Amino acid sequence: MPATFAPRPVRIARVITRLGVGGAALHVALLSRHLDSDEFPTRLFAGRGDAIEGDMLALRGESGIQVQTVPSLRRDAAPARDLRALRDLRRHFRRFRPDLVDTHLSKAGFLGRLAAKMARVPAITHTFHINIFGGYVWNPLELAAYRQLEIAAARWSDRLICLSDELGDELLGCGIGNRAQFRTIHLGVELAPFEPAPAKIAAARTELRRELGLEDDAILIGHISRLAPVKSVKTFVQAAAILHRSRPDVTFLVIGEGETRGRLEALARELNLGQSLRFLGLRSDIARLNLALDAVALTSLQEGTPISIIESLAAARPVVASDVGGVSRLIEREKTGILTPPNDPASVARALERVLAAPEWAARLGRNGRQKMQREFDVSRMIAEHRALYLEVAREKIRQ
Repeated sequence: MPATFAPRPVRIARVITRLGVGGAALHVALLSRHLDSDEFPTRLFAGRGDAIEGDMLALRGESGIQVQTVPSLRRDAAPARDLRALRDLRRHFRRFRPDLVDTHLSKAGFLGRLAAKMARVPAITHTFHINIFGGYVWNPLELAAYRQLEIAAARWSDRLICLSDELGDELLGCGIGNRAQFRTIHLGVELAPFEPAPAKIAAARTELRRELGLEDDAILIGHISRLAPVKSVKTFVQAAAILHRSRPDVTFLVIGEGETRGRLEALARELNLGQSLRFLGLRSDIARLNLALDAVALTSLQEGTPISIIESLAAARPVVASDVGGVSRLIEREKTGILTPPNDPASVARALERVLAAPEWAARLGRNGRQKMQREFDVSRMIAEHRALYLEVAREKIRQ
């Protein structure tokens, strides 16, 4: 049977722990919207997030995606509630009768795959967005327990999808899955909103600076991410304090929301950054913000393939990022950006100072980044690769 043809529709149940603001939620939204609904009838099941995280679909205007909320599916561990979530997912699968269950994020990954196995769903795939065993703080018992859960769930999986080869290698090193199960499908995004046309850039720069009460020529450096421990936004705040000593003309923007905001605001006060560092919270105009910035930093302790960097590079912004996970797949050292060691504010400050001191070189980094995103990270390539994988699994596992 040709790889480009499915004799009948492949029904997909896609499960994600939550649709809070972040790359995983945007990823499933793009898959749900762009895959042919006649070829792949899809139902999206999602747990309930919280007010702090926000809702990615609402923020990005994804109003056409229908979501079946599973209230019992929550990120935090609660054995009684998790058992309810398992029961609820199994019931949903028996009603929807999917050919394939595709899970995202750790909690949905384990419970969704177990429920699929119990409901005798023919095919199961799981996407790893990040290596949760790197960059997160675990006590030894938790680490061992969660690792065993992932090892068990991998045995029920027909394919394990990773956003980068590096991520797959890390997971294999943890004893999760086997080489034959893994497939790398790099992220893709809709690049058009980030097109760095001169008129769009000029308008975006003026609008943001007026919003902030700054002069039209003010220098802005942004950090765009969830405010979570693994993102180590404190490294960016500390780097801002270092750079502020030599460049008091720079304003630093923290764009995003999350559990560490209070601690970050306290740190900014402790470092006497004042109005030189602003917290903008959740924003729906990420494309416009990127076009308005002079540079972007991402200081995570661990990443899969961060959508925020793809979007900043698509806007032709010079990017400074921690050399962790799959970041080096996006940032080619000194060609499309600057890589720094994780948890090293001084290195981040030096890299940003280099960008500001050499605007022509910084602009070249941005142009190179934009070209790389156009070649390798457009959403159409990601959708085509997912389609091929689903058909591959369908040929093997689903009775046609």
